[in-house]
Amino acid sequence: MVGTASEGHYIEVNQRVSLDFYMDDILLSDEFLVIPGLSEEVIIGAATMQKWRIKLDFEHDKAIVDPKVAKMQLV
Repeated sequence: MVGTASEGHYIEVNQRVSLDFYMDDILLSDEFLVIPGLSEEVIIGAATMQKWRIKLDFEHDKAIVDPKVAKMQLV
């Protein structure tokens, strides 16, 4: 069970999946929970953001992958 922003409202999660995805042309990978009926197709959580050093640019309304991550993939 996962708690939501609505007090006392929980969602049961029965599946998870490992996915590869691109941000800023950089290939990333992580595990996602499958939750039908959400308002967004994908929600990237804090653990994924920390793992891949993803920063939020509120001024330009976008997420940015740290350039060091792209360099790590080239090695």
